[in-house]
Amino acid sequence: MGNSDCVVVTFPRDALRRVATWPELDRGGVYLLIAPASGDHALRVYVGEARNLLNRLDGHERDRTDPRYIQIATITSADDQLREDVATYVEQRLIWILQQSGIVDVENRCPAYPPLPVDVCIVAERFLRDALLLLGPVEPLAGMVAATVATQERLRQFGGKQGPQPIAPLAGDQLYELKRDNCHAFAIKSPDRGMHVLAGARVATDVHYTLPRRSAELRQRLLADGSLVASPAAGALVLIRDIDVYSPAGAANLVTGRRMDGYHSWMPAQIDRGRHDV
Repeated sequence: MGNSDCVVVTFPRDALRRVATWPELDRGGVYLLIAPASGDHALRVYVGEARNLLNRLDGHERDRTDPRYIQIATITSADDQLREDVATYVEQRLIWILQQSGIVDVENRCPAYPPLPVDVCIVAERFLRDALLLLGPVEPLAGMVAATVATQERLRQFGGKQGPQPIAPLAGDQLYELKRDNCHAFAIKSPDRGMHVLAGARVATDVHYTLPRRSAELRQRLLADGSLVASPAAGALVLIRDIDVYSPAGAANLVTGRRMDGYHSWMPAQIDRGRHDV
């Protein structure tokens, strides 16, 4: 799915040995054990989180105390960069919304969310939204449930108080900050659609395959004219002058070396506007 790092993989439980070599399972992420249910529930589901999905699923197979589970679905990141705290948050949120749907028999206990900074929480919510969108067409057993809870989450987001609220457009008089892994930058929204990225930004050394061509070309120009230089001490490329980038998304793409959502990537900075330490 465009503009997303989320990957959903599904397979019958008895096929676990045949899919053990799939690279998507040799990663951290969230998994669902799915079984038919009786009565008022469409499915019976157990949701879990693991640093290595294959190892955890192997553990379930060794324990195999409940043979009714017939399908497995996993949710992970395309670049294996899903943080453990984000994965735990997605797991707990998924448990909660499945419980709230009323159409799934969820075996997990009541969820307890890990504390996350606001900016990381926004990223986690977006990742969860993408997972729900992918589960529908990818996982036949869970398709109806995924479609239902995705609709409920959209209604909760835009019309209720429990879901994440829409992010306001970036303001021109506000200093914004982007932090992802070793990338760190500050920027100010330009009067037009652009973004003024400040000198001292730490930029990813590696380029992900999702990086748009326009962002890749900008990166090459900055490297060629000496505006972007390698800094072994920072473990990143460093921007040595202020630059104007055509959009918030383009600025986020440049800093992270991958395709990003500009309005979810830049958060209001909580520091003095005159400081920008590398």
